Amino acid sequence: MSHTKERKKELGAFYTPDILADLLARMVLSLCKLSKNTSITSLDPAMGDGVLLKFLLQHTQKRGFENKLIGIDIDEIAITSSNKRFCNKDCQFIHTDALYPLGCSTPSDGWKIFSKKYLPNGVDIIVSNPPWGANIEQYTSIAKDFNSAIGQFDIYDLFIETIIANLKEGGVYGIIVPDSIYNQEHYATRKLLLSSTTLKGIIRLGEGFFSDVNFAVSIIYGIKKKPTTHSVACAHLTNSDKKAILSGESSIYNIVKKRSIKVPVKRMFSSDYSFTVDVSADDIPILSKLRKYDTLSSFISCKRGVELSKRGYVLQCLNCMKWFPEPRRASSLTKCPHCGCDVVIEDATRNCIISAEKKSESEPLIVGEDIGRYIVSVNRYIAQNISGIKYKPFSMYKGPKVVVRKTGVGLSAGIDYTDSYVNQVVYIIKPKETVESLITTEVISAFLCSRILTYVIIKEKGSIGWTSNPYLSQKDVETLPFPIIDYNDEKSVLALQTITNLVQSYIKDAKVLPLKIDAEIEKNVAYLYKINQKEYKTIMSTISQVEQMIPFSRLLNIKTEDIFRDGI
Repeated sequence: MSHTKERKKELGAFYTPDILADLLARMVLSLCKLSKNTSITSLDPAMGDGVLLKFLLQHTQKRGFENKLIGIDIDEIAITSSNKRFCNKDCQFIHTDALYPLGCSTPSDGWKIFSKKYLPNGVDIIVSNPPWGANIEQYTSIAKDFNSAIGQFDIYDLFIETIIANLKEGGVYGIIVPDSIYNQEHYATRKLLLSSTTLKGIIRLGEGFFSDVNFAVSIIYGIKKKPTTHSVACAHLTNSDKKAILSGESSIYNIVKKRSIKVPVKRMFSSDYSFTVDVSADDIPILSKLRKYDTLSSFISCKRGVELSKRGYVLQCLNCMKWFPEPRRASSLTKCPHCGCDVVIEDATRNCIISAEKKSESEPLIVGEDIGRYIVSVNRYIAQNISGIKYKPFSMYKGPKVVVRKTGVGLSAGIDYTDSYVNQVVYIIKPKETVESLITTEVISAFLCSRILTYVIIKEKGSIGWTSNPYLSQKDVETLPFPIIDYNDEKSVLALQTITNLVQSYIKDAKVLPLKIDAEIEKNVAYLYKINQKEYKTIMSTISQVEQMIPFSRLLNIKTEDIFRDGI
């Protein structure tokens, strides 16, 4: 990797393609009510190569009003090149960190000084493709300086908070963000945008637009004013849409207009500040019913396995002699996670502790690709007692357990009766010891394998097609709905017992679940979730409309009529 690429990666800088810069400028300016000869100020707090400001300037010039451009970037090279590109224009580009401007110790102090110097009349428009996944170890006081710096946040959360804080009241913003913003970890940022601004549009573009990174991205735009009962224009591009756009066959602007639907903002509020881009009128009563239930987290424990990839390669530190997983990044130097010493990768002892054959002092291992729907295969073994490797307590792996694949579209959950270890991309789920004994491992597996929860994931995570880096976080799994069960209702008790018996009888030695049994399990799950036949038709229709990859297509082997054949 070149020095420039390494520097960009460290900063989380992925420069915006022209096609998205043009679309963002058009969407942002559609919200501006400006007359000719009006003078405005526009800002990009992470300007990179300045392409967002370039297209914003072009479109404002076409509309006949003056636009003073202010650009900020932490990378001095970006500032230098932008000064050359925008020569003789009304603009200023400042080499500083937008999170802590002008070297000040707090964001508020820095922006107060910065605004007085460069933004005396405030900011009318802020556009940004903020950094993603940048190294934030350099910042020491983020937790107290930013409300969004909680849990597994990303640097783009901090930039969005900065943008909203420093945009004038009534000003307009447009932001390009990775689709991780839809995940539970970024709840605080979604809540900020929905509760502090009038969010006007969300465009799920998917991946393929950035030449140097395979990440799905979205455009989010709105006005800094308190929300009302407005609707949000939502669009979700299909893979065929993207092909048409990238090949030049269709205009991205026209396709976005064609795909746009109006989603009431109150729906996003009622769904706990989710960006429910793909929710139709038919979905509202179903999702409302499901979200009145408790979540899985109240009934299960969810943990990750051995901190090792399925490749199984480990390195030994020559200082402390402990082993650790080989880093995947192409670098010549790494740090030992145990003692902190530098390790020259080329000089370190390298070993592989995962094999396809059983060896002495090894135990069976399940990795993500071994997990199907209900069914789990064991094809690997992991060596034991390797000093430094985080195996986790064996009690985690012992006994029946549901195993869920972290990576991949949809939801892949199986049940393991073999006491096998799992690696870090597999979640181990067991019922909590405090829950009702009728809530067995088999019942939890049936819920996770149900069409109902796949439908929830499709609607709330927008999992409609292939992407390069799809995954379910632990929070995504833990916050799935768990039905309210009346243990005094004979039919509910019978449904739970039936599910447990069917899963136990057919999963232990089966390679695939018989369709008749699948329908019978689904019927009992439907009863517990109180989903009727009409609602199930909506659920099955949703699954049939997404791109038919295995996690989705395998759910269409039975029809709604098969589930409700004998009534519930």
